[in-house]
Amino acid sequence: MAERTIVVCDVCGKPATETVTIKVARGNFAKDLCATHVTELVAGARRPRPGRPRKMAGSAQAAEAPKRRGRPRKTVGRPRKATTGRKATRGRRKTQSSASSARTAKR
Repeated sequence: MAERTIVVCDVCGKPATETVTIKVARGNFAKDLCATHVTELVAGARRPRPGRPRKMAGSAQAAEAPKRRGRPRKTVGRPRKATTGRKATRGRRKTQSSASSARTAKR
């Protein structure tokens, strides 16, 4: 024996013609609507624009300049530090006593 599922309108209870997905407050909701309620819903609606969503007018992020990504720019006009000609050493230097003890260990 076969069973049949009938989808009804969530508002009035008539047979539903479409399932509508609504996005509100970072959540997705689905509603089954009849033809009458679908036309009521679409009457004041507009089509979304393609691309990224626009920023809200009152948000704090809109007032700030966008953050730069990637490598920082070189500064022009600021003089460079004078160097002594010696390269900065990285890591630990061997002390004189440890270097001499290494030489005596070889002999």
